[in-house]
Amino acid sequence: MKTLINRHIKLFLKNPSNIILSFLSSLVILSLYFLFIRDFTIKAVEDYGFISSYTSLFVDRLMTSGLLIVIGATSTLSIIFILIKDCCNNTIKDFLITPLSKLKIIYSYFFAALIISTIITFLVYIGIELFFHIKYHDIASSEMILKSISIIFFSNIIATLILIIIALGIKTITSFSTFETLYGVVIGFFTGVYIPIGYYPNIIRNIFFYFPLCQTTSILRNIETTSITKKILALYPKEQHSVLYETFGIHLTFQEKSVTITYQIKMLLVALLLLNIILLWIIYKKRKEGKI
Repeated sequence: MKTLINRHIKLFLKNPSNIILSFLSSLVILSLYFLFIRDFTIKAVEDYGFISSYTSLFVDRLMTSGLLIVIGATSTLSIIFILIKDCCNNTIKDFLITPLSKLKIIYSYFFAALIISTIITFLVYIGIELFFHIKYHDIASSEMILKSISIIFFSNIIATLILIIIALGIKTITSFSTFETLYGVVIGFFTGVYIPIGYYPNIIRNIFFYFPLCQTTSILRNIETTSITKKILALYPKEQHSVLYETFGIHLTFQEKSVTITYQIKMLLVALLLLNIILLWIIYKKRKEGKI
C-alpha cells in the first residue's frame, strides 16, 4: 500500500498547478473572510452587546478556526480527483495484479489525501498563528496548539472519508468537477463559517448538527477562543454567556439545548465508525459488480 500512496502523492506533486491551486484556494478563503466577513461578524458581536478591546481578537480566532476546517476539507479534492480519474480510465483495475486487496487500494487514496490535506492545513495553521503573534501579540499555549492540531487532524480524517464515499458514487470526471465546485461553496455554510450558526432557523441548525464537520468546527472554536471569551464575558452576567457561545457556534445546540464537548466527541467517533462501515460496504458492493 505504501507504494500506491507514494504514487498518488507523486502524481499530485508532479503537477505544479495542484500545489499552487491548493495554497491559492486557502488564500482565497482567508481573503474572503478578511474582505467581506470579518467586519460583519465584529459588528454582529457588538450588536449583541459584547463590546470589548478583545472583540477583534475573538472574531479572528473564531472565524479562522472555521476556515481551518474548511481548508482541510477542500484540500483533499486534488487526490480524490486522481481516484476519479483512475476509476474512469480503468487504471484502478491495473492495481489488481498486485498482491494488494481492493480494500487497501481504495484506502491508499484515503491516506494520500489525508497526508496532503494535513500538510496544507498545518502550514496554514502556522501562518495563522504567526498572524496572531504579529498583530495581537497573542501566543497560543502548547496545550492549545496540541488540542487544535488534534481536532484539525481528526476533522481531516472525517472529511477525507466523506469525499471518498461520494467520489465512489460519481461516474465521470465532469460530474466530479461539478460536485467539486458545489462542495467548495456549501461547505462554508454547513460549518457556520460564512454565516454564524446561530443565525440559521432552528430546523436548519438541527440538520447541520448531524454534519460531522459542523461538530469539529465548534470544538476547534471552543479551543481557540476559551481564554478570550473568559476575558470578554467577565464583565457580563452569566445569563448572557450562552448568547455569545451559541450564536457564534462555539457551543452547538440541538432542539434548543446546548451540548457538551464530550457528547460531540462521542458523536464524531460514531460518525467515524459509520463512515468506515459505509466505505467498506461500497467497496464490497463494487467488488461484486466487478467495477473494482
